[in-house]
Amino acid sequence: MAKTLFFESFPCARTPLLLIVSLFLAMSACNMLERRADDILLAKAYNNRLYYEDIHNIIPQGASPADSAAIIQRYVDRWIQQQVFLYHAMQRPPAQIQDFEQRVTDYRNALIIHAYENELTRQEMDTLVTEEEINRYYEQNIPHFTLKDNIIQANYVKMPLTFDNHSIVRSLYRTGDDDQLQELENFCLENAATYYIGRDSWMVFNDILADMPLDLDDQATYLRNNRFAEITDDHYRYFLYIHDYRLKGDVSPVDFERENIRMLIMGRRKQEFIQEKRRELINKATEASRIETYY
Repeated sequence: MAKTLFFESFPCARTPLLLIVSLFLAMSACNMLERRADDILLAKAYNNRLYYEDIHNIIPQGASPADSAAIIQRYVDRWIQQQVFLYHAMQRPPAQIQDFEQRVTDYRNALIIHAYENELTRQEMDTLVTEEEINRYYEQNIPHFTLKDNIIQANYVKMPLTFDNHSIVRSLYRTGDDDQLQELENFCLENAATYYIGRDSWMVFNDILADMPLDLDDQATYLRNNRFAEITDDHYRYFLYIHDYRLKGDVSPVDFERENIRMLIMGRRKQEFIQEKRRELINKATEASRIETYY
């Protein structure tokens, strides 16, 4: 049925779609396709009409007449289906239709306002969060920072078994010395399959366990009683040295929460910034007599 509607919508129902598209493409090449009263009608559905000018931009540049015709055919079929379903949907009680229209209006307004608020914050809001602010926020909200996972500060190196001299890693991976850590990192950069040098930063223990074959029944017991591990499988040798750890349920250290805190501070700052901007804009509109109330 959709195809019948499609071909009947043309001035001459017997004119092949491919021929018409070829004509359109030729006219476009001559810059003759401008909006005009006699624009080619592609389809009709109830009181709605679809013209070629409405959709010609969907055709990729350089598309052949056959491909263009296929693209137009698919679009028109979808358009007809949409119009038929929309017509029947609009037969609902007027109160329901009005409610839908109000929702659409509210959603559109919300999108526009949200985009404007984002642009305001991007252009005008201070985005610098200092260490002092982070530490102050942490101290004021310590009860809310509880670990959901075990975390560690560790050196971790994963070396291919084919590498000849693992003793270099073995001599360095349990160090806490800055110079030796830098030497280890430089070495791993060139030779390791995976590595993480983290004496001063925290990571979730499960992230390490997902990469190395260390089978643990009780992570907490292991962390309390072990500082390092060196194990192998069929392809790699794994080196792990744990500088420090915190267990699930402990207070999360500020270093682990730093980025989270920064985002929380920024979120609160943005909220306050937007509220202030709204007050400022409303005051300006009131002073300019652009607002009137009648209640």
